[in-house]
Amino acid sequence: MTVPFSSREVRWFFEGAATQHQALRHWYETAAPFERIGKARQPGLPDAPARTDVYLVLPAADGMGFKWREGEFQIKGRVASAGIQVFGGRHQGAVEGWVKWSYRNVPAAYRRLFDATSGNGLITVPVVKRRVLRRVRLDPLTGGAHEVDASAQVDRGAAFELTDLEVHGRAYCSVAFEAFPNDAGMDAAFTAAVETFLAPLADVTLAAATSMSYPTWLQRITA
Repeated sequence: MTVPFSSREVRWFFEGAATQHQALRHWYETAAPFERIGKARQPGLPDAPARTDVYLVLPAADGMGFKWREGEFQIKGRVASAGIQVFGGRHQGAVEGWVKWSYRNVPAAYRRLFDATSGNGLITVPVVKRRVLRRVRLDPLTGGAHEVDASAQVDRGAAFELTDLEVHGRAYCSVAFEAFPNDAGMDAAFTAAVETFLAPLADVTLAAATSMSYPTWLQRITA
């Protein structure tokens, strides 16, 4: 088992791939609100490799997520909900606290949970993802923030992602912010980082109706 990973998150989902939401894609690729350190390369979705995460969809259990990702059994649980938060006086999103556990080399019985042909009665949903990521290092002493390379190791920071999704042949995309660790000092830092990134997004208003976690979203689109 890896060390549990705690995060504070807000996420929005949209129908159609990112190419159908040019304002969102342009904003993600061009916004540069933080001073950059190192390469801090901003990747584009055409260069992003595809992977498939297989989720278990548990009706009426939107506070827990179970998935199989590249040989790992991952469990993610919601530990806090801050409700709908307004960012920059305009965008609205559901802010939640989550903890994730990842397990490798689990018994074969765990892998079979995600096998749609096993006859176990569980609902499994493969989700094809192409994700691009931007990362910000947050300084808890000075309150400063710097964008670093997406692959950089950061003890305290925030990630800003744009993801193309495909479920049962239908295209979707998602915009999300994730800050870590989710401790008492992250509340203000998370809000400031999200608002700073969102400030250049002039042509789109992110709405509470499209803001939710992966478990909630999967329940809705597979109902």
